[in-house]
Amino acid sequence: MPNKLKHLLKEIAEQFAISFFFCCLLIVAIYFTCSNTFEKYINIINMMSVSETEASNLPVAFDIVSKRLERNPNYGTVWGTLKIESVGIDLPIYQGDDLKLLKKGVGHFAGSYFPGEGGSIIMPAHNTKKFFRHLPEVKVGDEIVIEATYGTFTYNVSKTEIIDYQDPSKLPVQEEHEVLMLYTCYPVNTVGLKTKRFVVFGELVGAEYAS
Repeated sequence: MPNKLKHLLKEIAEQFAISFFFCCLLIVAIYFTCSNTFEKYINIINMMSVSETEASNLPVAFDIVSKRLERNPNYGTVWGTLKIESVGIDLPIYQGDDLKLLKKGVGHFAGSYFPGEGGSIIMPAHNTKKFFRHLPEVKVGDEIVIEATYGTFTYNVSKTEIIDYQDPSKLPVQEEHEVLMLYTCYPVNTVGLKTKRFVVFGELVGAEYAS
């Protein structure tokens, strides 16, 4: 084999080896980056796993004495309606929060509490006109009503806040008192990736249980 050809093949092999090395580094970097994100997601899910009640095909049932649902709604089903009259919001509430459900209405984080259970209730929705576009117009003192299949629950807006989407501590799941947290991507009038979330906090002020 001519020396010139050997030299050319050697250079190609060296370039291939270098490219392969950097591709491996990139794959490793992506892996660890995604792993950290995945672990953070799992940690959030674990932090929010507060209910041991299993879903059922039977109607949702609420025990007034224990203040717990006896039967949770199945994932993807509608179990209530969210109304904020001051900004014209009247939307179905779905059990779960994946992208498919959020195209239909308000989601409910499966690991957070339900209205009447005395803990944190976390509900997201998209920032489009059909959903939470007008959420930032909500004022302190405005009324939020959740009409669940097992009762009607009224909340007064206690505060609003703009938070970073990477800071789950701003949406804590706790059981000391009932607080409703509604949120959407912010700013609401822009498209593309948003790193902020607009959150409305509501305190329970009234509950009427279905007979």
